[in-house]
Amino acid sequence: MDRLLGGIINDYTLYKIIEGVIAILSLVMIYLGIQIALTWKFLKKDGAGPGEILAQHESFFRSSIFIFIAGLFMLIHEFFEGLEKDAPDYTTYEMFELIAVLGLVLFFYEWNKILKKLKKKES
Repeated sequence: MDRLLGGIINDYTLYKIIEGVIAILSLVMIYLGIQIALTWKFLKKDGAGPGEILAQHESFFRSSIFIFIAGLFMLIHEFFEGLEKDAPDYTTYEMFELIAVLGLVLFFYEWNKILKKLKKKES
C-alpha cells in the first residue's frame, strides 16, 4: 500500500483504520443478523414460502453477487497470507478482508430488506 498511499498515510495507521472499519462492520453484521433472525421468527410461514422469497429475482441476484464478492476476496486474502515470503504487506491483507466483510454486510442488508418487505406485505 506504500506505492498507493505512501505520501498521505503510513501503513500502520492505514492498517489500524481498516481494522476499526472491520470491527464496526462486524457489529453492523451482528445487528442485521439479529434483525433477520427476529423477522424470520415472527414471519408467518404460511404466506411467505421459499418460492415467494426466491421469486424476487433482483434481490436474489444482488445477494448472490454479494456472497460471491465476499467469498472471492476472502479466498484472495487467505491465498496471499499463505505466500509468506513473496506476499504483499499486511495492510493489503486487511483491505481484502475489508472487502469480504463488506460483501457479507451487504448480503445481510439485502436479506433484511427482503424480509421486511414480506413482513410489511403480511400485515
